[in-house]
Amino acid sequence: MSKPPLSRRTSMLAALTTLSLLGLSAVGPAQAVNFGGLNITPRGAQNLNLETGATDLPQGGTATDARSGMKLTAARMQIRPGQTLSAQDATITTRQGSTLHAAQVVYDLKGGTVVASGGATYRDSRFGGLGAPAMALYVKSGFVTAGGGIKAQSPALTASGMVFDPSTMQVLLTGPASVTQGSVRASAPAGGRLVLVFAGNRLLRAATPDNATLARFRPYLK
Repeated sequence: MSKPPLSRRTSMLAALTTLSLLGLSAVGPAQAVNFGGLNITPRGAQNLNLETGATDLPQGGTATDARSGMKLTAARMQIRPGQTLSAQDATITTRQGSTLHAAQVVYDLKGGTVVASGGATYRDSRFGGLGAPAMALYVKSGFVTAGGGIKAQSPALTASGMVFDPSTMQVLLTGPASVTQGSVRASAPAGGRLVLVFAGNRLLRAATPDNATLARFRPYLK
């Protein structure tokens, strides 16, 4: 087998030397790999940090969690096997049919939570144009939380905090909060609560939650 030209071999050697000095190793061209239950398909090279064991995907790729049905696509990723997956300019789709997008996403593999920050947006068949500074997705239960000032176009709502339970199609809002859709109009003062009940894709009613409802949401209230 013929050898590459000397100039090319010199360039390759220089690149490998640089990677070595940085504590990095080029894993190779894009191919599907498995990291602790996540099936990851990179768009480009995978750079392994020999000191930390972390892998950087500078051109991003797609990560799929077969257990939860969650899929993450990002412009760039960093993976610490068994610990975290960090991603930039990331879009997440869930088995329930929702979509979450944010500038920065950190998936805690042990805790089973995805924290999204940097202009996080959420969309499903019930919500349109829902945005907040930060959101969290609890992978096992499917619950979604948001905080820091929430606004949505459909239904038209504002709140300081939100917890969404996709299994019951109920949303708990923390006040000050207001919601309007069709004949449904409700509000809550600062520190107050509103529970939104959906029938399919339609907001059925909004009311002050009872103790049993609050108890179901309480583990996700900060």
